[in-house]
Amino acid sequence: MKIRNPAVEGRFYPSSREGIFHQIREFEKADRYPVKEMQAERIFGGVLPHAGHMFSGYQTVPFFQVIRKIDRPPETFIIVHPNHTGSGLPLAVDEHEAWRNCIGDVPLDMELAGVMDLPYSRLSHAHEHAGEVIVPYLQYYMGDQPFSIVPVCMMDQRFERARHVAERIRHAVSKLERRVLVLASSDFSHFLSASEGAQKDQLVLDEIMRGNAAGVADAVRRNHITVCGYGPIMVLLEYAAMEDPSYRVKILARGHSGEVVPSREVVDYISMVVYL
Repeated sequence: MKIRNPAVEGRFYPSSREGIFHQIREFEKADRYPVKEMQAERIFGGVLPHAGHMFSGYQTVPFFQVIRKIDRPPETFIIVHPNHTGSGLPLAVDEHEAWRNCIGDVPLDMELAGVMDLPYSRLSHAHEHAGEVIVPYLQYYMGDQPFSIVPVCMMDQRFERARHVAERIRHAVSKLERRVLVLASSDFSHFLSASEGAQKDQLVLDEIMRGNAAGVADAVRRNHITVCGYGPIMVLLEYAAMEDPSYRVKILARGHSGEVVPSREVVDYISMVVYL
């Protein structure tokens, strides 16, 4: 079996199962962003940060607290994330058969990936953190429930590319009748003051809340906003729109790195759920 070994374990998240689970429980106990009861007929996925757990865990946990209440748990999580390393292809599914970390091995849904029929690349994923940091949360919240992942790495984040990925996801999910969630991995504004970052982020959030995927890319480029995973966000919005144009978006948590380590320049973290 082809195994992807962790690239950022011990740096972005603890290097032991006990350490990871303890840290997540501490985020839960802090309860910075209490999750209110949601009436959701269906959840399509969510937007999640991908910074080190100590920085963005408070914003990440509320999403998983929401999906933990799903009656029929997802079988596969499609993790769409940006490419920070510059390695590999413009767009690529990982060709490893499992991702390993200190908690255990998580299988890739090779059948679903095959039907999606996107390019494969090990190099795109080998040293990239933006998908890897989400997996320990899945292992914690899924518990003994079996699940698999399909990591999709986007270096090319144009709207047309995002729409194509969404179409391939929908085709594969429909054909295999798989229960999936699409997880869009993205941080928001980088290295601005908290107030300036919030103002810039709001321009992107306005487009997200309108369900205007193409507008997300326009806002990012027109206003020079450093939302590093705007392509994955567009994939999620397009997929949801293809499934049901009446989908909704709810912001679950919004914060920044300066709340953990005080600084004049911060990175913003926002989690959202996309649902019906």
